[in-house]
Amino acid sequence: MDDRRVYRWVAALILSMLSVEFDQDRHAMNRPLRVAHRGGAGLAPENTLAAFRQGLAFKADAVELDLHMSRDGALIVTHDPDLTRVTGTAGNIHEFTLAQLQQLNAAATYKDKTMEPQRIPTLQDVLELVRGHAKVQIEIKVRADDTRYAGIEAKVVDAVRHYDMIDDAAVISFDFPTLRDINALEPRLQTCALCSIPYFARFGLRRDHAKAVEDIASQGFRCVGAKHTTMTERLFRAFRARDIQVGVWTVNSEADIRKFAAMGVHFITSDRPDLLQKWVLDAK
Repeated sequence: MDDRRVYRWVAALILSMLSVEFDQDRHAMNRPLRVAHRGGAGLAPENTLAAFRQGLAFKADAVELDLHMSRDGALIVTHDPDLTRVTGTAGNIHEFTLAQLQQLNAAATYKDKTMEPQRIPTLQDVLELVRGHAKVQIEIKVRADDTRYAGIEAKVVDAVRHYDMIDDAAVISFDFPTLRDINALEPRLQTCALCSIPYFARFGLRRDHAKAVEDIASQGFRCVGAKHTTMTERLFRAFRARDIQVGVWTVNSEADIRKFAAMGVHFITSDRPDLLQKWVLDAK
C-alpha cells in the first residue's frame, strides 16, 4: 500500500470516528434528561445517600430530592413533613434539631430489612456527593399545614452557590411563591413549576388545559413538571407552543418511558434510574 492510500485510509477512519462521536453527542442532546426520583427510590431507601449513589451508578443526568428545614435551620432531605412513614418516629421535621434528626434511621421502614441504617442527609451532603457527576433537582416542600419554611429559599441559594452548582441545579416546587423568591434571589438558577392534579382541576378543563398553560406562562415560568398520567400530547404541545419546557414524573414502565422520550419531554423522572439508563437511550 503506497503512502497516499495509507493517508486516505487513515483520514477516512478518523472522519468515521468523528461522525460516530458527533451522532452520539447529538443523540444525547436530543434525548430527555434522566432524573433519579428521590435519588433512586426503587433501588434503595428514598432520599438517602444510598439512593443517590444508585442514581449516580446508573448514570442519571440528575438526581431529584425533597427538602424541609429543621428546628435549627438545617436543610433536611426527606419527602414528608412528618417523619413516621420513613423513620417510624412520629413528629414533624421542624420540631427536631439536625442532631436529633440524624439519630434516626431513614431506612427503618424500608422493604428490605437487611438494609443497613441510613442517616437522614442534609442538602449539603447530597450536593457534595453529586457535584461533578450529575445535576440536581431540589424540590422545596412546605410544612404539614402548608405554610412555608421562613428563609429556606436563601439557604438553598447559598448552598448551591457554595458548591458552585448554579448551572447544575434546578429548584422545583408546587408552591409558586417559593419559585418566585428563588428567581428574585438568584436569577441564574433554573426553576420549574410542579403542576399537581388539583392544580389542573381547578381550571375546570378536561382536555387541553389551555387556561392552565396561560396561567403558567403569565407567571413567567419556563419549565413545568407534571404527573405523567396528566401529560397528554395535546397538553405537551400547548406548553411547547409557549416555549415552556415539560417534564414528567414518576415514570417506571418501559412503555411510558419510551412514549415520553419520543414525545420530546425535557426530563423524565423515575424511581428506577437503571431502567432510564436502559430505555431512554434507544427510545428514539
